[in-house]
Amino acid sequence: MSRAFLPSSSAISPVLFVAAFAILTVATSAALPAFAVEDATSSVTGRASQLVRAGRTEAAVELLQATLATRPADLDVRLALADIYSKTGRSREAEEEFREALRLHPGSSSAELALGGFYVTAGSLAAAEQVLDDAVVRHPAVAAIRLQLALALAGEHKYQQAAANIRTVPPPTDPNARVRYFRIAASIHSGLGDSHAAAHDMEEALHATPADPQLQSLASVAEAQAGEWQACLRNVAPLYARHPAPDTGLILLRAQLATHKDFESTLQSLRALDLPEEQRLKLRTRSADILALAEKHGDAAEELQEASNFAGGRDATLFYNLAVEQYSAGQFDNAFNTLESLRVQNDSAEIEDLEGDVAEQKGDYSSAIRSHQNAIAMAPGEERYRLSLGAELLQYRAYQPAASVFQKAADVFPNSARIYVGLGTADYFLEKYDDSVSAFLRADKLDGGSGPAMSYLGATQVDSAAGPIPAAVDAICGRADSRPTESATVTWCSAVLFRKAFLAGDQSAAPEVIRRLRAAATLAPDNPVANCTLGYALEWTERLAEARHWLEICVRQRPNSAEDHYRLSRVYQMLGMKQAAAEQAKLIPNADAGQNQQQEIARKFAHEMVGQPEGPAEPK
Repeated sequence: MSRAFLPSSSAISPVLFVAAFAILTVATSAALPAFAVEDATSSVTGRASQLVRAGRTEAAVELLQATLATRPADLDVRLALADIYSKTGRSREAEEEFREALRLHPGSSSAELALGGFYVTAGSLAAAEQVLDDAVVRHPAVAAIRLQLALALAGEHKYQQAAANIRTVPPPTDPNARVRYFRIAASIHSGLGDSHAAAHDMEEALHATPADPQLQSLASVAEAQAGEWQACLRNVAPLYARHPAPDTGLILLRAQLATHKDFESTLQSLRALDLPEEQRLKLRTRSADILALAEKHGDAAEELQEASNFAGGRDATLFYNLAVEQYSAGQFDNAFNTLESLRVQNDSAEIEDLEGDVAEQKGDYSSAIRSHQNAIAMAPGEERYRLSLGAELLQYRAYQPAASVFQKAADVFPNSARIYVGLGTADYFLEKYDDSVSAFLRADKLDGGSGPAMSYLGATQVDSAAGPIPAAVDAICGRADSRPTESATVTWCSAVLFRKAFLAGDQSAAPEVIRRLRAAATLAPDNPVANCTLGYALEWTERLAEARHWLEICVRQRPNSAEDHYRLSRVYQMLGMKQAAAEQAKLIPNADAGQNQQQEIARKFAHEMVGQPEGPAEPK
C-alpha cells in the first residue's frame, strides 16, 4: 500500500514558489522608470503630481490636458497624463496616450519604455514583448528597456530569452532599483529551475534593503526552495519572532527540521496563533505535512488529530492521513481505531489495505490477510493491493498462496515488473528454480533493465543450496560485462561466480572470481555483498590476512549475520588471534535471531516493491 498522504488542498507545491516570484516581479513593473520627471517645483508634470498626491486626480488630468492643447508634442506631459490614466484604471485612454506619445516621438526610448511598461502592468505581455523588442533594436544600450523586456519575457515563461536580456544589464547601485533588478532575476532563475541562483538573487535583493520584511520573507522562501536551510533559518527566524504568522512559521518549522534544530517551541507557537477556525484547520494540516516528511510521525499525528477535530470528524482524507501517521509512529491501536471509524463511514480499498498492515504489525496474520483480500475485492484493477497481499504471504512463509496471488496478478497486469519479481521470489522459495529465473528475467525485460529485478535474481542465486542456474549466471554476468560501471550487477555477478566455484570446489576459478570481487568492492565500497563475498573468497583460498581485512569490514556493515561473525572468528583462530576469535564467537548466538536469507528477501520485496517499512513483525 502507499503510505503517503492522500492529496490535500493545503499541500505546498514547488511550482507555486516559481509562480509567486513571477507574480511578485510582474507587480514591480509599475515601479520601473517609465518617463523622465522634470523639476517638480516648476514643471507642469510636477504640479500634476502634487495634485494627484492631494487626491485631486481630475484636476491633474485637466491641467495636463490643457497643457497638451497648447503643446501637443510635449513628451513628458503626455506620458504623465497616460501614467495617471493607467494608475486610475482608465486603461483605454492610457493606451491611446502612450501610443500617441510614441507616434509623435518614434525614436524616443522613454516613449517605448513607457508603452512597454504599461503593457506589462496590464498583463498584455505579448504586446509588451513586441514593443520592447523593437525598442531594443533601436536602443541596444538602454539598460531599462532590456530589463523591462526581461520582465515581460519572464511573465510569458520565456525564461531563456529573459535570461539572455538581463545578463546584458549590470546590477544598478540604487537600492530600490537593485531590489527590482534582483527580484526579476530571481523570477527568471526560478522559471529556469535554478533554485540556488534564485535564492542568491533574493539574498542580493535583501542586502540592498535588509530591513524589508517582505524581502526577508521572499528570500526565506527562495532559500527553502533551494534547500539552503541555514540561510533560510537566519532570515525567517527573526522575521517570525517579530511578526508571528502561519506562512513564515511553517517555513521556520521546515528549516528547523531540516537543520535538526529544536522545533517544539515553533510548533507550539503555531498552535497558539489566534486564527479563524478555517485557517487553523489549514495550518494544522500543512504543519502535519511538513512533520510527516521529516518523519516526525507522532507530532504529525497530533496535528492531524486536531485538524480532524476542527473539521468535526467529517473529513475522510484527514482521518485516513491521521491513520497513516499513527501507523508510522507505531501507534497501532490508535491507527486501528481510526481506521475502524473510517470503515463505518465509508469503507475503501485503501482503508482495508492499511488496516491489513496494522494487523500485520500487531501480529494478527489472519486479519491482515483478510483485509488485503478485501482491498483486492474492492479495487480489482489496482496492482498495489495484490502486491500487498503477496508480500504479506511471503513474509508469513505461505509461499504457495503467494505464488498463486502473483500468478493471478500477472494475468491481470502482464506488464508489471513488480508482479513478476514477486512471482520469481515465490517460485524460488518453492524451489521452482527454473521458473523463478524466468520470472525475474521477465521482470528485468519489463522494467527496461533498470536493475531491481536483476538484484533479486542475484540474491536468490547466491542463496540457492543447489547452486546458481546457468541461465541466471549468463544473464547477470552478461549484464555486468556490458555495463562494467553498474555496481549492483557487477557485485551480483562476482558473488554468483564465487558461489558456483565454491560449491564445485573449483579453485582454478578463484583468481578471476577474486579479480571481479575486488572490482565490485571498489565500485560499491558500502555494499556488504561485495565486501563479505570478497572476504569469503580470500578465506577459501587461504589468504587469511586479506580475508581478515574484508571480513572486518563485512561485520561492520552486516552486524546481524551469524555466518559473517562465524567466518571472521574462524579466520582470527587460524591467525592465532584467540581472544578476537572468542569475542566474535560470542556474537554468533545473538545474530540473525529468528531470521534467514529467505525472510530477508521477503522483507526486501515488501519494502522496495510494496512500500512497507522495513522490519515488520515476525509471524506469530
